[in-house]
Formats: sequence, structure tokens, C-alpha cells
Amino acid sequence: MMAGCEKDEESSMLPVQMKSRQERLLGAIHLSTMEGVEIGPLASPIVTRDAGRILYADHASTEVLRRKYVGHGWDTAAIVDVDVDLSSRTLSRALGDRRVDFVLASHVIEHVPDPVSWLGDLREALRPGGIVSLAIPDKRFCFDAKRPESTPGELVDAFLSRRAAPTVKQVFDFWACYCQVDAQAMWSGAIDAERLSCSGTLQNALQKSQEAVKATGYTDVHCWVFTPRSFLEAAVTLAELGMFPFQLADFASTPPGDIEFFVSLRRVESDESESERALRVQSLRAAALEAASAPGPARPTEPPASRPPEPPASRPPELAEATLRLGRPLYHALAQAWPGVRTLRDRLRPWL
Repeated sequence: MMAGCEKDEESSMLPVQMKSRQERLLGAIHLSTMEGVEIGPLASPIVTRDAGRILYADHASTEVLRRKYVGHGWDTAAIVDVDVDLSSRTLSRALGDRRVDFVLASHVIEHVPDPVSWLGDLREALRPGGIVSLAIPDKRFCFDAKRPESTPGELVDAFLSRRAAPTVKQVFDFWACYCQVDAQAMWSGAIDAERLSCSGTLQNALQKSQEAVKATGYTDVHCWVFTPRSFLEAAVTLAELGMFPFQLADFASTPPGDIEFFVSLRRVESDESESERALRVQSLRAAALEAASAPGPARPTEPPASRPPEPPASRPPELAEATLRLGRPLYHALAQAWPGVRTLRDRLRPWL
């Protein structure tokens, strides 16, 4: 996978800003009693082998990954040994009859062509009550900042199409809208996504799209772009359609200054009643509303508008009226006929 925009009960009660990244991801997971799978750990696993019972899964074998990431900024020797190769099978099929208590996936779901089917397969890999914990890039603070949010309809389209590769549109948008983002500046309002320039060119985006059409396998891009709110709102829609067999176990919106949010999902059993589903949907909807009110980027600061020059002080109304009535010609005529008009002239001098 492409690099992303790169908890016990007690810790889950801590304020978000006090939690570590690992605590946010493991909020609903107990490593001391659970066995799990981490997808796509490369050289930075969330759970090390000495910290818990963990299997590492990835889209290729250890040897292939180490060759693939040479020159990409990774210490390839530190890439963990892959236990489950997902190059030609889903996680549940790769595990066979074995089931686990949790699945961790950091910056993975945005690369998956069909997230609904993918989540459904992760559910099948879980024991009853199992957890899927996701770290997801917040598109507002990463290189997807200029792309529109993915919609529930697009997710449904991918599911019904059983999509196995990104669409041409997704590939084109990824490369056409790719931009460099300073997350801190975005949070503070020092910059605005609308004013960011794209790092690539339209011609390059077209070329990448043409290559994707000819490719026989997967093309690695961000297929999906989410904010905390848009992800949860999509989950609400999918749950109402019976396409999201999870309840929300834990959620942490993007912390100020950060680029990712965290969602933990608990497996829902197939014998769920209609009333239970309604409560689950209601819980997801409440979380979406909470995410909408969570801290977000400050409004971009506008340069102060230049003030027009102050108009000259207005004339006293009575003098202005006298000036208009008399005028210079009338004044000179009166001065010759009536010397006393000079007093009036002295009063009017500043305005004549």
C-alpha cells in the first residue's frame, strides 16, 4: 500500500489530546487477552510481537515488500515478517478456520477499491464481538485536501460492482488534485485549501489514468477521501441499507494539529433485530453529529481591507447654503453696491 498522508477502558475515558496514537487505535482492544491481525504494518507495526498475540498481514510477501520499498524512504530490513499474504485472497480465506479478536488497519481503507466488501470480509475473520480498528487520513489535512469527499452512493456503486481496482476517475482525481499541505497551517487558518496549488499536472494525471486502464492489476491511489463526519454519515447510510454489520465501539475525531481520525467497529451478529439495528443506526448518527461539532480548521485569515481616505470635513450647513445661493458673481456685485457685505465675505472666505 502507498504510505498514508502520513486502550483499555480506563484510557478510553481520557481526553483525546492526552491519548497516544496507539491508545486511540487500541481503545476497544485488550492486548492481554485478545489475539489479532494487523494489516499493512511494514516497518512500523502498531502492536509488536512482544506486546501481544499478533499476526501481520499485507498485500504481498515479506520478500516482495522489501524489494518494492527500496528507495522509498523505508528501512527495508525493518519491514516485519508477513504471516498472512493477501496478494491473492481475502483475510478471512487466508485465515481458513481460524478467527481473531481484532483487526488493525492504519491508512488502509482509503486504498481499498470496495470498502463495503472489505469490511464484510474483516467481519468474517472476527470472532463474535470482535473489533476492527481503523486509522483514517482526514482529507482536510493531507494531500487530498482539494478532492471532494466520497459519497455513500459511490461506496454503494463500488460494492454492487464488486470493484477490484480504482476507477479511472479516482486515479485521475488523485493525481490531478494532489497537493502539498502544511497541516499546522491548515489548522490555524493560515492557508485555505481553495488557494492551494496542485503539485502535479493534468497531463501527468491523464497519463496515470491511461496506465491504469492498461494495467491488469491494482493501481495504488487513494480511492476514497473522508472527514470524520463524512465517514460516519456514510456508515449511517450503509447501516440503514444493511451493508454495515458493525456498531461503533470507539471513535476519536482528528485531534487539533493532526491529520487522522480513529474508528473502532464491533462486529454485529446476523440475528440482530430491527430494534437493535435502529439503535445502532441512531448511535452512528449521534457520533456523526458529534464529529460535526468537533474542532476543525480555523477560518482562513483574510488580509485587512484597505480603508478609503476620509472625506473632507463637511461644511457647516448654513455656510454651504449661503455659498450656493450667493456664488462669486453675486458676491462681487453686492460688494460694489453695499460695503457691509465685506463682513459676510470674511465669514465666507474659507468657502469661496
